Amino acid sequence: MAHIDINMISNSLGRAVDFTLILPTKTSPTLESNYDAKTNTYYQDKRNKKYPLLILLHGYLNDEKNWGRYARAEFYAEENNIAICMVNGENKFYMNWDHPVTKDNFFDFIEYELKDFLYGTFPISPRREDNFIAGLSMGGFGALFHGLTNSKSYSAIGAFSAPYTEMKGLGLDFKKIIGRKTDIPFIYMSCGDKDGLLKDNDDIHKDLNEMGISHLYNVVPGYAHEWRFWDLELERFIKGLKRTDPYKEDSPRGV
Repeated sequence: MAHIDINMISNSLGRAVDFTLILPTKTSPTLESNYDAKTNTYYQDKRNKKYPLLILLHGYLNDEKNWGRYARAEFYAEENNIAICMVNGENKFYMNWDHPVTKDNFFDFIEYELKDFLYGTFPISPRREDNFIAGLSMGGFGALFHGLTNSKSYSAIGAFSAPYTEMKGLGLDFKKIIGRKTDIPFIYMSCGDKDGLLKDNDDIHKDLNEMGISHLYNVVPGYAHEWRFWDLELERFIKGLKRTDPYKEDSPRGV
């Protein structure tokens, strides 16, 4: 596993921003007993193979490091041969904010500037079918907002314990966001049955049903608004992705 912490000046944000990229590498079970460092070109040989990308969004009061501290994002990236990028979205709900002094255009940063950097710098696929977005709580809100607004860029959305009341409070309406789009990504959403946001998730499920939007809603018994639940759901989401990338057949693999 290559764990890359990046600090980059962003035009969209008007300041430096932190994000973490996880790229799969050789794992212990794949190490070669007769390895010759002078002649081995393992990484050069696969330079034309592109990894699928999951953009993973954190919750309110958290940052991009929490997916690695409290959940096993790095393990799942390695096991499933998928690149994962975790962005510090502060507490800004991953939206553009009209501010007279500072730039807080988090939507523009993630959807355009960040992807331009990732696709141009690392072996990551820009194909829609290889790109996914997911998040917990505020990040679940962000995943829905980004995945539905820029639907041509993602093939799947994962929203875990997403707050719908905040979405409506910010003037966001599914019907307006979706409009006449026909390229809606597949939506996987979930919530624990002891979570205070369960009604919010029930409402999302109801609205998506009324609009005829294909999705899977999973209410999991025994869990509240907690990391044990989000870790389980991240693994479930990644393993359920429909993949066509060149690493699909090698996943999952031993770590």
